[in-house]
Amino acid sequence: MTRLRWLAVVVALQVAVLLGWAGYHEWIRTNAPTILLETRPVDPRDLLRGDYMILAYVIGTVPLPNDPYQTVPLGREIWVTLRPAGRFHAVAAVSWTRPEAAAGAIVVRGRVHSTAARGEVRVDYGIEKFFVPEGMGQPQFREMVVEATVSPGQQLGIKRVLLDGRPYPP
Repeated sequence: MTRLRWLAVVVALQVAVLLGWAGYHEWIRTNAPTILLETRPVDPRDLLRGDYMILAYVIGTVPLPNDPYQTVPLGREIWVTLRPAGRFHAVAAVSWTRPEAAAGAIVVRGRVHSTAARGEVRVDYGIEKFFVPEGMGQPQFREMVVEATVSPGQQLGIKRVLLDGRPYPP
């Protein structure tokens, strides 16, 4: 096989991997179950990446699964069971190991980010940053809600952000 053919094979494999990866994430956005999360934004600015919002979720602070006085290593995997509580999903249970999802419950995976009050930890779900489109500035709103998808691997992903009930960016 000539060098040109090898190059064509390598390029084709790279394109196939990228298209497969993008297709998988698009499939999750359209087909995975979605939940509403109550959100509290913080608005920083990064000179290299532009405007973005750090999103703090009500489900971001959870009780420790076992002894509230134990030391928890940062970055440790933690499993959170969410149940509908009115309009939003709320924390129903927390575990260090993956639990079985009961009817009506959704289990998601996160990582311990830091300790909160005694017996509580802050969890990072990987959806804490939302980049604002260039030139749109900081949005004005009274209520922010995130519609999140739950992948087959129990990872959360932002499907869309709702400001005062309207999709953002418009």
